Amino acid sequence: MAIHTEPIRGKVAKVLSRREVVLNVGKVHNVAIGMVFDILFRGYDEITDPDTGEVLGGVDRPKARVKVVTANEKLSIATTYRTERVNVGGNGGLGIRLRGDLNLPTLPRWETRVETFDTDEAPYEGWDEHDRLVSAGDPVVQVIVPDNDIEIAASVTDLDHLPF
Repeated sequence: MAIHTEPIRGKVAKVLSRREVVLNVGKVHNVAIGMVFDILFRGYDEITDPDTGEVLGGVDRPKARVKVVTANEKLSIATTYRTERVNVGGNGGLGIRLRGDLNLPTLPRWETRVETFDTDEAPYEGWDEHDRLVSAGDPVVQVIVPDNDIEIAASVTDLDHLPF
């Protein structure tokens, strides 16, 4: 996969499911299978210098990250791919009380879940519930990282420790 100096930008053309979107960029825009895109909040946070009040620029805020799985001439299909490991049972020794002060540990039961667009995570401050949902018209931007970093990120199961 070639690394470009400027990221490819486009928009979500259609939401296919909780994990898949159609992007309005494709092969004619140099999109290739395996490329990673961030789906962004519309608009951006304007940053001002606290001392001078000068506008320093803006910061794009990502809603979700997707990887291209199909690249057609003028559009592409991208899907979520990041996972997290979640304990869906067991307490690791905390809190099962049978009699008196006797606590018995239960083993955790782990599941690996793939990220979806409608997560329970709190939206960024200043964004309401509707803003965090992925919808047609949302801007997208290619995430440019070396190929090996994409593979490392895809294999990390704790979203809080992703390198980007």
